Amino acid sequence: MRKMYKVILSGVAAFLAACSNDVSVDSGFSGATTEPSTSPIANLTEEQRAILARSFEILVDSTKLDSLKAILGTEVTADNQSYLNASPISVKNDQVFSYPSKDGRKVCDVVTFSQESKPRIDRKGVLRAMSYDTHGSTCFMKKAKFNEDHWAEVCSAEEDYVFAHSLETYRTTKIIDVDGVPVVMNTVGSYGDSHFWGYGVSCGEYLNEFKQSCSASNGLFWDLGDACNMNRLSLACASFVPEGKTPDEVLNSYTEEYKIQCLKDSIKYAPYDDENYVYHDPYSDSLYRDSVYRTSNLAYEWSRAQKHSMYAYRWQFSIVDSTVGVEGEWNQYYYQEREDDELELKHANSLGFAYNTLPDTKIADAYRKEGVYVLPDSLVAEFFPTFATYPVGIESFKWYPPEVFYIIVLKDVGAKGHLVTNYDANGIYVTDIVKSGNCPEDTTVHYSMILLADSPDWNVLDRSIVKTTYVSDNWNCDKPETLEKVEPYGEWVFSSEPHYYNDWLELFEPDRYAELFGKD
Repeated sequence: MRKMYKVILSGVAAFLAACSNDVSVDSGFSGATTEPSTSPIANLTEEQRAILARSFEILVDSTKLDSLKAILGTEVTADNQSYLNASPISVKNDQVFSYPSKDGRKVCDVVTFSQESKPRIDRKGVLRAMSYDTHGSTCFMKKAKFNEDHWAEVCSAEEDYVFAHSLETYRTTKIIDVDGVPVVMNTVGSYGDSHFWGYGVSCGEYLNEFKQSCSASNGLFWDLGDACNMNRLSLACASFVPEGKTPDEVLNSYTEEYKIQCLKDSIKYAPYDDENYVYHDPYSDSLYRDSVYRTSNLAYEWSRAQKHSMYAYRWQFSIVDSTVGVEGEWNQYYYQEREDDELELKHANSLGFAYNTLPDTKIADAYRKEGVYVLPDSLVAEFFPTFATYPVGIESFKWYPPEVFYIIVLKDVGAKGHLVTNYDANGIYVTDIVKSGNCPEDTTVHYSMILLADSPDWNVLDRSIVKTTYVSDNWNCDKPETLEKVEPYGEWVFSSEPHYYNDWLELFEPDRYAELFGKD
């Protein structure tokens, strides 16, 4: 469900122009911004602003920049997000200072480096790598020296800390040379799904702290992502070396600051006052593993039973190629779904966890207006009763506690289907799916809901809903048999079987299903 998603960003040229603009708008948590931070930025000259703005080009792989412009013109998209890095991809370590918690679960390391390896360039910097519960951190896999036929997990930081620890959260400070002028570049980012902001620190608090520190340093701020969407941050701040300081002194100061913070956090995460404390690894406990196995089977069987899945909801409106392909060791049948730009899911969580018609109750009346709302857990079972029967529990869908549920409420005049194809700093992008052919006028009013889970710091509630229309060939008023197959409303829930098109076939093309699989 949570893959990388496509977000349209401004082109490099447009971005540089925006950074040098005098106008500043406080975006709060609303998402991607290119505005300079607030006062004391007004003290900068236009020339100084231009220098700081140009320093952001280092976030785009310089070896790819020209070819990227040639291919995309002035537009850079997140399909090329590997070139838009708020964190280094690879470094050559100088020193590594480790501050693990007593129980070994927390990682907080400070690493100084003299070279970024991708692209390979001599550049001094220091980073703070953070994670809590190292079981959620995956290290680099490479061939074991003792046996070239086997892969081994390697967390060694001897040469390249970042490459070995790809899933930590990184706060990085480095010195960028812009036409002979040293610029301090601070960034926050992560390549994995486990994001950690410090002991008791929420994503929103960390975002505010970063923006405030950027403003205090008279710097330019850039949010490369969507604020705290999915508890993820991708931030950058460019500022000048303070007067009377050298670049080395600045880096030394940040190094000491990061070390102090790591030490404080490491102490808080372990019971140092208990001499008899022994850390118990739940992942090695047989009872735990047995419980996970059983609940996993229950969840799998529940998922397989959901013919009204979110994936089936999407498939029923689009045409599936009748060509059958067989893939995988289990000889699963696969069908190629027709690609339509209007139905392309650009966001990792676009399908959502559940879809339903808003119930006709007094409680639901509070949501009977198109928009985005926080849905209390107590109402999930009332609004999405099938989804609430998920055997592992609805809390399991909250990947980053304390996540909350959101619902996107959509109002129709006339029957329509819906897909939330994307959401970013500029709005919620909804595709309304309508019938094709010669259809009679339909003035009935419907309210639909799509359920999401995300960080409580994700300020999505005030974003506009931007709609486009997709005309479905599979939902045709001139072909009554197609109208009977499509179910635009009712409850549709998450299923963990997104690629098995035989489920779709069994629901919408039973004759074809019987031909391929038999009636039993």
